[in-house]
Amino acid sequence: MLCSALVIVPFLYVRFPPITDLAQHAAQIRLFLTALADKEGAYRIQWLTPYSAVYAVLGAAWALSTPVNAGRLAVLALGVLWTLAAHALAARRQRPIAAAILASVLFFNQSVYWGFLSFAVGWPAFVVWFLVATRTPHDRFSWRAGVLHLGAAAVLYLSHVLWFVFGVGWLLLYLLAHRVPPRLAVRRLASVAPIAVAVALWYPHLEALGFVSPTVWFTKPMARLSPEWIVDAVFGGIYGPTEYLIAAIVAVWIGGGLWQQRGALRQAVDADLLWTGAVLAAFGFLLPDQHMNTIQFAARWMPEAVILVLLAAPAPRFLAPVHRPLALAVVAVFAAATTLAWMHFERDELAGLEAALTALPDGQRVVGLDLVQESSVIKGRPFLQTFAYAQVWHGGRLNTSFAGFAPSLVVYRQRRAAPWTPNLEWFAERVRPEDFAYFDYAIINGGPSIHEQALALPLEPVTATGRWRLYRITAPWP
Repeated sequence: MLCSALVIVPFLYVRFPPITDLAQHAAQIRLFLTALADKEGAYRIQWLTPYSAVYAVLGAAWALSTPVNAGRLAVLALGVLWTLAAHALAARRQRPIAAAILASVLFFNQSVYWGFLSFAVGWPAFVVWFLVATRTPHDRFSWRAGVLHLGAAAVLYLSHVLWFVFGVGWLLLYLLAHRVPPRLAVRRLASVAPIAVAVALWYPHLEALGFVSPTVWFTKPMARLSPEWIVDAVFGGIYGPTEYLIAAIVAVWIGGGLWQQRGALRQAVDADLLWTGAVLAAFGFLLPDQHMNTIQFAARWMPEAVILVLLAAPAPRFLAPVHRPLALAVVAVFAAATTLAWMHFERDELAGLEAALTALPDGQRVVGLDLVQESSVIKGRPFLQTFAYAQVWHGGRLNTSFAGFAPSLVVYRQRRAAPWTPNLEWFAERVRPEDFAYFDYAIINGGPSIHEQALALPLEPVTATGRWRLYRITAPWP
C-alpha cells in the first residue's frame, strides 16, 4: 500500500502526465463509443486485436471519471498493477520485501513515458503467466491447470502480442530447464495452442495492412554497454541525476548481495527469476531499435529485466535491519523528484494547452503541430501526440489518429491516403499553407517567434498566451 501510494503521487499533482501517446490512447475510448453508437460510421472495432487489454483499464477510467482525467487515472492504475506484480513475485518466490519495494520505481521507465501502454500492461500479465506456470507441478497436468494456462495466455495475447510470443518461448525454456517429462510438456504447450493459432491468423492480416517498417539498429550492441544507454533504457524519463542515483542504488543492491553470497549462490539466488531476467536483458542489448513499426524494440525489455534480477538476487547484508525503510525512502525520493519534474513540465512547457483545449468547439477537424519537439525536463518526444487531447475532450477528427494504425482497437472503416503532408506529428516543420485548408482549427506548440510567423498563415488566433495556442483556420475547404 505504501509503495502504491508513492507511485501514484506524481499523477495527483498534474493534469497532463508527460506520456507521449497517452492522449491518442484515451481518444480510442471516445472513438470506441462513437463506433458503438454508429455501426455504419467512419470507425469499426477490432474486438480481437492483441492490444486491447489496456483499453479495458482506460474504459473503466473513462466510466469512473471524466474524459479529461481518464488517461491519467488509467496510467495511475497501471502503476499500482506494476507495484502489485513486483510484490506478488516477491511473496510467491519468497524474495526480500525490500527488493520488491525498490522494484516499484521501475514503473517510471521509457516505455511508460513513450506511452507504450499495451506493452506496459503486458508486464503484470506476464507475471500472472509466470506464477501460473511455476506453480504447476512438474509430474502431473490437470484440466484445471490447462484452463489456467489458457486463460493466462489469453491475457498475454490481449495485452501485447510480443509478450505472448515471449511467454510461449519462456515456457518452452522453463520446461526444458526443469526437465518436465515430454508428455506433460506437450500437454502444457497444447493448452495455449488456440491462442497461438489466433496469432498465426492475425499476423498476416497486420502485414497486409502495411504495418511494417525497416529493421534498424540506431545504437549498436556494443554501444549499449555505456552507463548512459543502460540508465535511459531502464528509466529514461526525466533529465537530471535522480535516475543515475537510483540506478546506482539498484546496482549496489544486486552486486552487493551476489558478492556477499558468492559461496552459496545456488541456495541464495532464485534461478528462474534470474535466467528470465537475463533473457530479457539479452533482448535489450541485442535486438534492433525498431522492428515491425515498433520503436524502442530493444530497450522496452530492460526495466522488466532489472526487476527480475533485482528480485532474484539475495539481499546484501549491510544495513540489513533497515532495508525496508531505506527502500521506501528511495521510492519516496524518486516519487518526489518525478513529481517536481512533471509539475515543471506542465507549468512551463504545456503553458496554454488547457486554455486552447477549453476554447476549442466540439466536433472540429484539428491539425496539431509541435514545433518545439524536445523538452528540457522530460526525455524523448513528450509533445508528439499532445494535440490528440482535442479529440479526447471534444471529439472530431485529427491529422493523425491511432485509428489509422492497423492493430488499434478502433480503426477507420475505410483506409485512404490523407491529402495533406504526412507525418506532421513527427515533422511539423514540413507543414505547407495549403495543408491547413483541410482542417477547422490548429493547435500549435511553439515559442514567440513561431506564433508570430503563424500570423502570416491562414490562421486567426483564438488564444494568445502560452506555448500552446489555438488558431481558427480561415482557408476554405478544398
